[in-house]
Amino acid sequence: MDTETTQGLDAAQRLMDDLAGSLDGLDDLTPYLERLVQSVNRTIDGCDAVGVTVVMEDRPRTAAYTTAGTLEIDAVQYAVGDGPCLDAFRNGRENLVDLTGGEMRWPAFIAGCDPGDIQTLLAVPLTSAGRRFGALNLYAHERNAFDAIEIAVVRIAAGRAAEAIAAAVELAGAREVAAQMEQAMASRAVIEQAKGVLMGRHGIDEVVAFEMLRKQSQEQNLKLRVLAAQVVSEVTSSRSEAM
Repeated sequence: MDTETTQGLDAAQRLMDDLAGSLDGLDDLTPYLERLVQSVNRTIDGCDAVGVTVVMEDRPRTAAYTTAGTLEIDAVQYAVGDGPCLDAFRNGRENLVDLTGGEMRWPAFIAGCDPGDIQTLLAVPLTSAGRRFGALNLYAHERNAFDAIEIAVVRIAAGRAAEAIAAAVELAGAREVAAQMEQAMASRAVIEQAKGVLMGRHGIDEVVAFEMLRKQSQEQNLKLRVLAAQVVSEVTSSRSEAM
């Protein structure tokens, strides 16, 4: 067995270990997807950001992400109704896209998209039992960032994400899943604020800041949004006392 294959198998095993377990209820879905994107980001070399697009009740949403910068790329797709992530969902195909190399399959998306430092986008459909739920999206600062073995590992993660969403839909129904995602999106503003506080306080990037929040929420048995609100509130109170 060659070195690349061995490394790929090791990466797949790490990913499966990270994503072990099952959903006990609807409230477990968002934390699971957040854990999944962080695990993929750690596992895939050359990957700089990860997000999950979930389409529920005919509306696409970014259900989890590692860095907020990718939300602008997602937002353009949702606004124009087309792009690599939505195409992966609709047509069940993988899209490996060079965002700076004259890609013309989605002209409205390309015209409206400012990728910034992102050069490569990989969108893999989320499929479970023949039903598609969205796409797992990887972003990279380098061109040609993902090889065949890494893409095979990403397929495993996409399968786990699809199974989790399918389980949530089975437990609660598509409407309740959509409502839960809306609530999660509303909570992200305070989570982003808390990440900013930790980044400034410790001189770390937003991926590390989110991991700090996530671990602390687990240790204290608090929902992530509750802990984030506490972090922000502490800073606000300190500023008020200093005035």
